[in-house]
Amino acid sequence: MTLYILANPNAGSHTAEHIIFKIKESYPQLEVNIFMTVGPEDEKRQIEAILKEFVSSEDQLMILGGDGTLSKALRFWPASLPFAYYPTGSGNDFAKAMNITSLYRSVDTILEGKTSRIYVLNSSYGTVVNSMDFGFAAQVINGSTNSILKKILNKVKLGKLTYLFFGIKTLFSKQAINLELTLDEKSYQLDNLFFISVANSLYFGGGIMIWPTASAKKKEVDIVYFKNGNFYQRLQSLLALLTKRHESSHTIQHLTGVDVVLKSKEKLLLQIDGETCTANEVTLTYQERSMYL
Repeated sequence: MTLYILANPNAGSHTAEHIIFKIKESYPQLEVNIFMTVGPEDEKRQIEAILKEFVSSEDQLMILGGDGTLSKALRFWPASLPFAYYPTGSGNDFAKAMNITSLYRSVDTILEGKTSRIYVLNSSYGTVVNSMDFGFAAQVINGSTNSILKKILNKVKLGKLTYLFFGIKTLFSKQAINLELTLDEKSYQLDNLFFISVANSLYFGGGIMIWPTASAKKKEVDIVYFKNGNFYQRLQSLLALLTKRHESSHTIQHLTGVDVVLKSKEKLLLQIDGETCTANEVTLTYQERSMYL
C-alpha cells in the first residue's frame, strides 16, 4: 500500500512538512508519496498527477491543509474513492466538527480500513464541506484571505484573530442581499439580508457554530439567515451566533432541506470554505463520500 499525501505547505502556520515527517517517522512500514501544492488552485493538477499512479484497490489518500484545501481537493477527487484528512489550516472547522484531533488516530484509521459516510454539496463554483455564505461571512473572508494581518498572525498561530478583526469591521457596513431561494421546490423571497449561510457542517469562521444540528453526516442542509436591521440588531444577531443562542433568537431564521437553488438579479460575493467568488445563481446538490474517520 502507498499512502499518497496531498499537502498545502502554506496553509495555516505552515506545519504540513513537519506532519509528513512525523508520519514517515512513526510509520516506517508505509510507502509515502508526497504531492505539494505550489500555489492557489493547484489542487486540480496535483490530484490529476496522483490519479495517474494511484491503484484504487491498494493505495490511500490523505489530504493535509485547511478547509479550503479540502474543499478544492474533493472537487477533483473521485467520489468513489475514500480519503483521509488532517487539518493544518488556520480555521479547521471541518476537523473540529468531525472531531479530528489526533494525527496518529487518523493514520491508524487508514490502516484499519475504517470508513464513514459523509455528505458534501456540489456546485459549479466548488465543493462545500462546511458552508456557502453570502453577505457578512463572505465579506469577512474576502477581507481576511490575502491580508497582511492574517499572514502575520498565522506565523504565531493566531490566524483566527484575523476573522475577528474583519468581523468587527464588516459589522459597521450595511449589506443588502436579495435572494430567491428554492428549497425542495418551494420558493422563498429573502430580501435585505445581512447574513445567510447554507451549512453542510457545524462550524465556520474558525469555530463559530452555524446551527446546532448541522452535520456533514446527514443528508440535509441547514440555511441560517437574518436581516439587515440597524447596527444593534445586527450585533444582537451575531452575538446570538457566537453565544450559541441560535434557537432562542428572535432574529435568526432557519430552514432545512435537500435541494437548494439560490438566485439573485445581480452578482453577489460568496464564500465556499474560505474561498471567494461571485455568482448570481447557484445550484447545490448532495454527494455521498467515504472518509477514513
